[in-house]
Amino acid sequence: MWIVAIFDFPKYCKSGRQNMLLFIKHLEKEGFSKIQKGMYVRYCSTAANAKVHKNKIISSIIPRSTVCLLNIADKEFSEIYSHFGYSKEPKKWPKSLDLIQFF
Repeated sequence: MWIVAIFDFPKYCKSGRQNMLLFIKHLEKEGFSKIQKGMYVRYCSTAANAKVHKNKIISSIIPRSTVCLLNIADKEFSEIYSHFGYSKEPKKWPKSLDLIQFF
């Protein structure tokens, strides 16, 4: 059984950003791993274990936030296609004096 936590916090104020960092620290303390920004996942061996961890996360939710917790079976999770691309090195710009001349 997998628990997927998807969340969004208000980022326009300092307290919203601080609450998001506290929530992320709580997720990581509970054994969640980051998939992408705003999405964390954790494996639980049984449904009872998943319920315990889910209740711990529910107790730490800040009122002014959006949090969705999903339980996904191993079979469903194994059918997810994930692509983790890499970023290319940035192009090196030519020296301006060598190639670019004005007038």
